[in-house]
Amino acid sequence: MLKIKSWPLSLTAVFLVLGILLSLQFRTQRLLASSLEAQKTTDLVTMWKNLSAKRNQLQGEIAQLQQQLFTLKTNSGQSSEAEASLTRELTRLQMNTGLAAVKGPGVTVTITGDAPLLYFDLVDLVNELWASGAEAIAVNNYRINAYSTISEENDGPRNYITVDGQRLLYPIVIKAIGDPQTLDKGLTFTGGLIDNLNNLYKVYPIVKREQDLQLPAASLPTWRYAKAAPPQAPAGDKGGK
Repeated sequence: MLKIKSWPLSLTAVFLVLGILLSLQFRTQRLLASSLEAQKTTDLVTMWKNLSAKRNQLQGEIAQLQQQLFTLKTNSGQSSEAEASLTRELTRLQMNTGLAAVKGPGVTVTITGDAPLLYFDLVDLVNELWASGAEAIAVNNYRINAYSTISEENDGPRNYITVDGQRLLYPIVIKAIGDPQTLDKGLTFTGGLIDNLNNLYKVYPIVKREQDLQLPAASLPTWRYAKAAPPQAPAGDKGGK
């Protein structure tokens, strides 16, 4: 049976590792987004594999936390501060990975159907929002997370943009949660992304500050090969010697 006094220290270590993993994941995502055009194909493949490995490791840590929470509830038989703390940490991780619905202030970016928008323009808009401090993003209510893909398909002579394989219909509305003023300025400063879209490509996104946005959770990924691994002992640990 799980002893409540025995597990807080180990969970603290788990949370510390998770915080580091999250930081590495988002930092890697931003570096990847900002340097794709300058990278060779082999470099991109390596970066993609590294990001996937970190993502899989984080998912495994979430699965372990879920199992610990289940065990705690089963053995304690009553609510406790430790249980509440674990629940809060699990919720935070789900928010960070896009697996929980979220709400808060931010901006909406609306592109109407008469704009010659290309899929990489949409990628640039999403990446600029991340770089400006967005904490969560959805495009036409498709939540953007580490698993998301923005691409282009064709229907005869016409191309259309997809998110996770789903066709986007106009108007395309990007919702981003974060500081509204910072996100707005990150997109609209002179010489910035929207300025270039206006002047070079005749695309005129409409940016509006919002105080109450609601974003859905992302669809759960299908795991066919990856499984949660048991925690490993720190390097150099030889049974306490």
